[in-house]
Amino acid sequence: MILRRIYSTPNVFSSVTFKPGINFIFGQKEVAEGEEKKSLNGIGKSTFLDLIDFAFLSSFTKQSNKRLFAAYNKGILKGVSITLEFEVDKKAYQITRPFDKPNSAFLGKIKEKEIFTDIENVKELLCDIIFKREDYSGYYSNHWLRKLIPFYVKIKKSKRDRFADPIQYIRELTEAELNQYHFFLLNIDNKLSTTNYQVQTDLKRLNPTISEISRFITESYQVEDFSEAQKKINSLHYEISKLENAINLFRLSYKYKIDEDKANKLTEEIKQLWFENNSDERKIDSYRDSLRLDISVKTGHIKRIYEDLNQLLAENIKKTLDQAIDFRKNLIESRKEFIEEEIKRLEENIKNKNEEINKKEEERSKIFSFLAAKKAIRDLTEAYAELDRKKNDAATLQAKIQIYLDLSQEKKDIQHKEKEIEKSVYQFKMQIQKQEQELNNVITTIYNALYPEIESSSVFAIDLKPETKSKIQFNVITNNEMLSEGKGRGRVLVYDLSVLFYAIEKNFKTPRFLIHDGVFDGMDKTHFIKLYKLLQDELLKGKQFQYIVTLNEEGTLSDKFGESELVNPTKISEEAILVLTPTKKLLGAF
Repeated sequence: MILRRIYSTPNVFSSVTFKPGINFIFGQKEVAEGEEKKSLNGIGKSTFLDLIDFAFLSSFTKQSNKRLFAAYNKGILKGVSITLEFEVDKKAYQITRPFDKPNSAFLGKIKEKEIFTDIENVKELLCDIIFKREDYSGYYSNHWLRKLIPFYVKIKKSKRDRFADPIQYIRELTEAELNQYHFFLLNIDNKLSTTNYQVQTDLKRLNPTISEISRFITESYQVEDFSEAQKKINSLHYEISKLENAINLFRLSYKYKIDEDKANKLTEEIKQLWFENNSDERKIDSYRDSLRLDISVKTGHIKRIYEDLNQLLAENIKKTLDQAIDFRKNLIESRKEFIEEEIKRLEENIKNKNEEINKKEEERSKIFSFLAAKKAIRDLTEAYAELDRKKNDAATLQAKIQIYLDLSQEKKDIQHKEKEIEKSVYQFKMQIQKQEQELNNVITTIYNALYPEIESSSVFAIDLKPETKSKIQFNVITNNEMLSEGKGRGRVLVYDLSVLFYAIEKNFKTPRFLIHDGVFDGMDKTHFIKLYKLLQDELLKGKQFQYIVTLNEEGTLSDKFGESELVNPTKISEEAILVLTPTKKLLGAF
């Protein structure tokens, strides 16, 4: 992707045409004799880059883009559309976005009729045009436009923006997320990093949710753990059952007009039945005792007593006794049948009365329950409300516990996947060794060209950090000499150029431009001269690229740092694609 031209409709600034190589956005001093030098701040250099980023569908809010938002509110950009023309694979495109309707845009080939559509759809189309590679082995999403473009478009939004970290090019994103974009931009398989980012995202989502549910359960229901919580649920269900039963009894007590008199009457009837049964049981005992009377008499012994007196008398007495005993036996036998029948009748009566007693006791028990319910439930409406509260408590607690268990299981599954990733990074490291060395060669070459005084043969590594959330860490020029603020911007400069030239060398699809705003603030001016020479050499080698950079005449350049014939304010002014001054601001008086 190469940028061709940017302009506005209607014309609020002059059309700017981009060119190969270095594209200076130059802030030039105006020095009139006897006049004080005016500041180059606020003349529109960064605002011009904001317009490019606006065309790349950046967010348009007061927080995200204060300069353009302020210009719009002052009426300067009302009714204005920005059009950016660019080229991809020798095909010319244009994208147009109106400030009045920033959530819509047009994307098509140059001279096509403009049909504006939803910005989210345009983002997907633009992302595919710029970045989609059919032969890429990793993961790519056309929702990544505003995650990838910021690598190529670095604009100072405020004084706090330092561009000190070449990897953390979007300050709000985590290293785990950025890794997948860096691998994509380097054409290295990023599936492992993409999977890891999803794992870390899921864990970040689950951990606070699980903690919050756990806190809710323990605090709301005064339980220490989930075992206690389950007991609480069981207790609530028991209370619900009791309350439902009490409500039903309460309603029945009114339906059948049950009162204490009926209970007392049943008690008297039960007592009478108990008395009758007790009386019958005593009769049975008496009958059984009568059957056990001893009627055996030894008549032979009596006969021998009387034989000494008179033989005949003895025989007659024995005969008489035998007859009496036989009569008694016959009489008892006859009475036994009667007694057994009577005992059987009495036992049947006792059984029937016991059944009647049981029925009456059950009825009396219900009445007592009814009466207890009437006493316990003064207001049926309140009883139903209490029942609903308990049911809601039980249902809510059960649902929370189930959610907790489900999320905990999901977390365990994700953590298992994370362990698999930690094992896989070692194999991944082996697979990318060749690409890692090729990148090191490119980065080292550019680094040594810009910083020959601290030359190094190895300034880049992709390190394994399985114990961290990112699992993999990009290390770019981490020697102590490059950790100052000014040289920190140098690290960004070296890495960004390396990514750009590596893509050109390997010929895979990425933008062929870089936009750097304020990257030379605080840097030694000699490094700018060396950058200029490096880019000119690469351009002479036939590489197609654009390096778009903002510079101020004073503070960045002077005639005192050597090779002024190569780079000086006059030459830069002549080569610049846009020259702005305190009296020639981008948007006029704004």
